[in-house]
This record gives sequence, structure tokens and C-alpha cells, in this order.
Amino acid sequence: MDRLKGVEYFKRIYELGSFTAAADEFQCSNAVISKYVRFLESWTGSKLINRNTRTISFTDEGERFYTYCLSIIEQTSEMLDSVADTGDLSGELVIASPVSLSMKVMAPLIFQFRQAYPQLTIRLQMSDQLTSLVGSGVDLAIRGIGSPEDSSLIAVRLGALERVLVASPMYLASAGTPLTVEDLRQHQCLIYSLSTDAKSWEFVPAGAAGRSHAPFSVAVSGPLVADNSLVLVDAAVAGLGIALVPRAYIRQELADDKLRKLELDALPARRSIYAVYSDRHYLPRRARLFIDFLRASLESG
Repeated sequence: MDRLKGVEYFKRIYELGSFTAAADEFQCSNAVISKYVRFLESWTGSKLINRNTRTISFTDEGERFYTYCLSIIEQTSEMLDSVADTGDLSGELVIASPVSLSMKVMAPLIFQFRQAYPQLTIRLQMSDQLTSLVGSGVDLAIRGIGSPEDSSLIAVRLGALERVLVASPMYLASAGTPLTVEDLRQHQCLIYSLSTDAKSWEFVPAGAAGRSHAPFSVAVSGPLVADNSLVLVDAAVAGLGIALVPRAYIRQELADDKLRKLELDALPARRSIYAVYSDRHYLPRRARLFIDFLRASLESG
């Protein structure tokens, strides 16, 4: 049997916690997965997985074998990259990215990258919750943060998103148009709960572009708090209040006059986009090239 394939199967069984999920991912049967596990247990001379009809758990030997699997797969990827560094990319690139950012910004760039490397498979995991990179099978995560709390992670800045304040004509007709940042305290504001400035929006003086002036904050509140920016866009269109969102998310709504950009006495602070990956694991060439592609595309955009 193919020992390396068995190592790959075991790694994903461990990370997914299920024979069935691993079989689905590799498009094979549970019987094939089970056969490889028995082969690995015979090869190592140890019981690696305790399993019954409903659950599985890993023995101490299984836990150590998972660490071995990570090492073998990373060393194999590094070797293949080194002997074919100028060849076409292949294999699978696993990316974790927030939902709104994926749909409005990342998806077109992913399509372009895939067209440039037709042998590559891309698996995009969309979630607004932060994804753990350790033991998840994710090569890199796209996040709007600068310094990961986990010191073992590396964050590479890709570019920045311009954020704008918007509201519907209906809302502005009934509530009035704010002229200053301080006016926002008296308005209904729509809150993105996962932002670092969720309830205290950050601004910079007009003309500063957020580069040489420290941002200042203004406390806001309103009728809707959500962990997805596109929901807030829909709420703004429906007239619920003022939203602070990246311009890239609302180009069509602005063009159709469903939303109007508010011009105040200060500018919303930009939000940088970062590629985050683990310092403890080898970064495949496909991930390195994707990061370079994103950085060039976002900086030029």
C-alpha cells in the first residue's frame, strides 16, 4: 500500500475527527480509509485510533503519529517544491477568509490565480470567525488584523481597504444627514461585531489618509449588530441606519443610488488586509506565490 497516502489519510482523519469526513474529502469509501488505518497500525506496531460505531479517539501513539504525519507531509512538499521550483503549481491550496471579503474581493482574485495555474486545486473556507491554523489543514488565512495574538503566526500585509460611511436616501430623508463625526452619536449606526472598532469607529483627519496621523474614535450605537458586513449593507439599503463598510462591498449600491456616501469632517480609518500563516510549518510554494499575487493585486488596486 502507498505509505505516504496513508499518512495523508491519517492526518485528515485526525483533523476532521471522522473517517466519513476524510473519505468524503478524498472521494473514497470508508472501507478504504479503514484499510489504510489498519495498514498504518500494522506498520507502526501500535494501536493509533480507538473507534466504535459512533466516535473515534486517538491513543497516545496516535497523537505522536499525527505529529510525524505533519513532518513527513511538510518535508515532502518542501522537497517537491525544491526540485520543481519553476514548474507549474499543483496540489491543493487551502485558504480561510471572511465571508464578505471572500465574496466581494477575494473571489475574483482567486479565479485569476487559478486560471494562471490550471493544475492547482483551491479550497476556500469562508467564515467570519477566526480560523485556527494549527491542525486545521489551512495553508493561510486572510484577516483584517495586524498582529496575531498567537506569537507563532506570521502576518504579511497585502494591502488596505478604503472604508466609507453610507446610508440610504430613505434614512437620510427621515433622520437628516450628519455633517461631522460627532453627529454620528445621534444617529442609528449598524455595527460589525467582529471589527476592532466595532462600537467605537475610528477616523483620521481629512487628507491624512491614515498614514501620518493617529486615529481617533467616536462611540456609536444602533439597532443592528451582525458578524457579517453584507448583512449590514442590506440593512443600510433597507433604511435601518448608517453603515461603515469597505467601498469594495457597495460599488453597485452606490451606482444605483441605493446608498449614498457621507462626507464628514474626517475620514474612516482604512483597514489593512493580511495573509496569516504558521511559522511552525513549512509554507508551500503555491501559498507563497498566492501571497505575492494578492499583494501585487491589492496594492495596485
